[in-house]
Amino acid sequence: MASLSSPSRAAPQASQLYQFTYPTAVQSLFTLPNGCLLLSTSVDSALYYIDPEALFPSAQNVITLPTSTALGGFAALGDGFYAVAGGAKGDSQAQVHVVKVETEGDVNVTLYHTVPVPNTASMAGMAALPKHPRTILAADPIGGRVLRVDTADSCVSVAFEHAALKPGDGRDASARGGVRGLEIRDGHLYFTNAAKATFGRVPIDANGTSTGDVEILASLGQGHDAADGGISYGDFGFDKEGNAFVAVRPSSIHKITPRGVQSVFAGGADSNFLEPTSVVVSGSGKSVYVSTAGRDTGYPISGGQVLKVHRT
Repeated sequence: MASLSSPSRAAPQASQLYQFTYPTAVQSLFTLPNGCLLLSTSVDSALYYIDPEALFPSAQNVITLPTSTALGGFAALGDGFYAVAGGAKGDSQAQVHVVKVETEGDVNVTLYHTVPVPNTASMAGMAALPKHPRTILAADPIGGRVLRVDTADSCVSVAFEHAALKPGDGRDASARGGVRGLEIRDGHLYFTNAAKATFGRVPIDANGTSTGDVEILASLGQGHDAADGGISYGDFGFDKEGNAFVAVRPSSIHKITPRGVQSVFAGGADSNFLEPTSVVVSGSGKSVYVSTAGRDTGYPISGGQVLKVHRT
C-alpha cells in the first residue's frame, strides 16, 4: 500500500471557472461528450450545466428533479441517458433519476423516470456496468455497501458488502460515511472510503459481483483519521493511462498511479481548493476538472467551486 510522496515537479496551474454563492456545495460533476460539464449539489435537486471553454463560464440550471432535496453522483447509461443519485433529508429512500441530455443546439435535459432505492439514506458515486450499461453500481456511504440498480426494470439489490466499505467506528465516522467514489476499470471496481481515508479496488464480474479479495492501494497515512477531523478522500476520475485523480479534503488533489504511487497533483494548504468533492478528467486528457463544497467556517465563508487544472 502506497504512502504519500512529494510531487516531482511544479504544481500545474489551476483556474476557477465558477463559484456558487454560499451555502451551495457542489457534490459531483460529469463530463459530457461535447466537453461540457453536468453538476449536482448537496443543497437542492437542480442539475447545472457549464461550458468550461466559454469566455465567462456560468452555471445554467437545466432541470430540477422532483422528490429529491440533494443530488449525488452520475453514471452514463448510453444513448444520451444518465443516472443521477438523489435523496431527501430525513428520508430513508434514495432515488436514481434517469435523465436524457441533448446537447445539439441549446442543451436540453428531460427526466425519463425515477427508480426508488429503499432502505438507503443516501448514495454517492455511481458507475455503469460496461456490459450492462443500464445497470449501475452505487455507493451507499452510510450503510457501507455497493448497490446494484437496474435502471431499466427498477430492480435494486446489494452487489456486495465488505468491511473496507464501512464507515468504521471513529468519532463522527457515520456522518462522514464510508464508500464514496466508484469507478470501473479493467475488470475491477475502484472505490474510496471517506471515513477510513483509503483507496482500493476489488475484482468484479460482468454483473458487478465481487470475485476476489479487496485490495487497498493507497491511504492518507498512519495517524490520519478522517472521521475525527483529519483529511479524507472524495470522488475521483481516471485518465487514459490508468492514473486516478482523487479529491482530498480539505484542499488538494492527489494522483495515484496504477502501481499505487501517490503524490499531490494540485492544491495544498495555501491553495484556493475549498473542500474538494469530486474530480473528472477531460476527454482530451489535457485538463482535470474539480468540484468543491466551499467553506462554511472561518472567514470568509464561500460557496462551492468548479476549477480547471491544466496538466503539463
